[in-house]
Amino acid sequence: MSSHPPTRVIGCLLDVSGSMRQTLETGQGDNRAVERLQAVLSAALKFARAEQQRETSTLVFVGLFGLDPSTGCPPVVDLCGAVDALVYDDDDANRSGHDLLIALANESNLTHITKHIRTKLTDQEALVLYAYLRRHPERKGEFSDAIPDESLMKGQTVATKVGGAARRSLGSLLGPVVGFAARAYSESTGVDVEDYVVKHSEAFRLARQMCDEWLNDFVVLVPRPVSQVVHLLQRLQGHRSEARNGNEGKDILLDLLRRHLYGRTPMREALSSSLEAFKQYPLTAQGGSIQQRVLLMVSDGVWTDDNPFSTAAELRNQQVDVATVFLTSNEKIPRRRLVDKARVSWSRGQRALFDMASRISCATHPVPVLASVGWEVPSSGECALYTTVCSISALEEFCSLLSSARFGSADMLLDIVGRMNLDAYIDDQHVRTRRRPSDQDESPTCYAHAIAAVVHMALLRIVGREGGCPSIEEIREWILDNFPHNNKGRDVRKVLEVIPARYRPLRFQRVDEDGARQAVLRRRPVLATFHLSKDGWVAFAKHFKNHETRTKVLTYGEMAPSRCSEPDKGGHAVVMTGCDPFSLTFLNSWGRDWGNNGSFSIENSSVLELDGPETFRMGFYDVYWLESELTDNEREAYNARVDEELRSRSSNHPSIFDLDSRCPLCLAIAPIREFSGSIRRVTCPRCGKSFSPEPGHLVQALYAQAGLSGGDGEA
Repeated sequence: MSSHPPTRVIGCLLDVSGSMRQTLETGQGDNRAVERLQAVLSAALKFARAEQQRETSTLVFVGLFGLDPSTGCPPVVDLCGAVDALVYDDDDANRSGHDLLIALANESNLTHITKHIRTKLTDQEALVLYAYLRRHPERKGEFSDAIPDESLMKGQTVATKVGGAARRSLGSLLGPVVGFAARAYSESTGVDVEDYVVKHSEAFRLARQMCDEWLNDFVVLVPRPVSQVVHLLQRLQGHRSEARNGNEGKDILLDLLRRHLYGRTPMREALSSSLEAFKQYPLTAQGGSIQQRVLLMVSDGVWTDDNPFSTAAELRNQQVDVATVFLTSNEKIPRRRLVDKARVSWSRGQRALFDMASRISCATHPVPVLASVGWEVPSSGECALYTTVCSISALEEFCSLLSSARFGSADMLLDIVGRMNLDAYIDDQHVRTRRRPSDQDESPTCYAHAIAAVVHMALLRIVGREGGCPSIEEIREWILDNFPHNNKGRDVRKVLEVIPARYRPLRFQRVDEDGARQAVLRRRPVLATFHLSKDGWVAFAKHFKNHETRTKVLTYGEMAPSRCSEPDKGGHAVVMTGCDPFSLTFLNSWGRDWGNNGSFSIENSSVLELDGPETFRMGFYDVYWLESELTDNEREAYNARVDEELRSRSSNHPSIFDLDSRCPLCLAIAPIREFSGSIRRVTCPRCGKSFSPEPGHLVQALYAQAGLSGGDGEA
């Protein structure tokens, strides 16, 4: 456990209500519901493990909602609290529920009920009853007093053997109602009435009641140290392989949950319980130590209590980042997609979960990583923390990335190992480049400076590029030598066409505004060009030189009066560096004293366009390269850089090696530390076959860490 005060609180809410039956029962086998639930809980475990290796002081809670109240269950249950009551780390860890309850009975000199504990209660029921009585020692006496004494038990046996007279005597001892029922049962069947009496005794009724009520002890969601949550979820998952008196291979704890599944869906109550849990840990701005609070809810979005939207809004108002996952068995629904707007084809549940989710910028972590491993990201630059998944692997991927999120900040390590298209190492250099533009002023060399900037930024993304990475100044001078400026400016396309031959392995393509947004969201530099009329330039300069408006977004309305005029001579070239749903942001080359520290933002591309032919439209050019065109040495340099970064980071977070990963060949799952090899080639500990981590498999990229201490060196 960390000695530092907690800085992050994460909550998980898992929907197990009746509307989830079809989704949870998708699979094979007689215990499909439990198997599917186990898979969802496995994703929660991976979520907690990923958080543990990043921040050991994090607090986590896991809640189940939608349990069946007709079985005595509360609508919302603290899963970790329930598991904590049922698992033991001492000598009792491998004892069956029967053995534990019998030992407790022996403490009260009730050895004569041993047979009935084993025959009248399942091992799961005995385990629950034992745990309940341990938590409620005040009820031990009530339960013990309700058990028939040994002499009465023996009397029942004798009565069965000697005939009707004895049975009548037994009836007088047991009372008129039970005695009459016992006599009638015995006379009609000729069998031992002891079983009948025990089954209908007050003790047996109390046992059933306690088994039904045990989850009511865990109605409050309690954030616990992440290490404890990982331990408890591991024990929950591990019960499949634990030996409990001949119950090997059975999911003891998960099987206990089965009879409580599929009730109504108290979503608002679950969200309210989460809100109360978060309120116990105030943010730093409120005088506490917490820097971030995150709630992940996995559901189908259907609720049966009051409308949950106001509670979800209150969570967001309390600065809780709400992430929602629509879990479905429909494999035709588009997946691996982040969205900014609801779709017309969505179900009520999908729309509800989308509306409850928090919104974040697509430029903040971990969205660029998702985009780089194949997730679809909206071009608006903003998305909801919502996704649709039908496979557990996709759920695990989303959860792992959510755990890595420190919204508003970048994380170099995850970018490097998560993106596998060699695009991650650019961030720091890119930022520094963007923040120190040379003061080109309003000379007609803007085309050379802007092209030099995007070429330089693109080359920086190649670690160890053969020939090095020339500076902006060097590239600009080469452009000016070969394409000298004139009063009419230069066609940037003509310049870009010769760039690939000069600066291998760069390519370029013209894109529209949507394509430019997608490129920027993937951290690729985009060259942008535009033309304005003379009046347009006046309005443009006035807005970004005025102290009151220079940092504000330039709107279409401000520039509309100048759209119908003829273009002034030449045009202007800038570098697009960012976007959000309401603006595009560019880096200009007129010095830091202009605009917003040298940059400016517009509402959309039409703001800097003129009415007329296509040439008056704003132009965007995506400058990029293909991994397949890198040299072997450049690939090797990248691999070495990743190895170096991973070595330094893994020494600070050794628990990262405990994360599970799946072999794509045999599909076996094992901790990362058990894989061997290097970042280029990984060997599975189960099947012994080797493979290369592929793009799109975020967790597979972490396999590389297993080979840091000594791989086989195979390229």
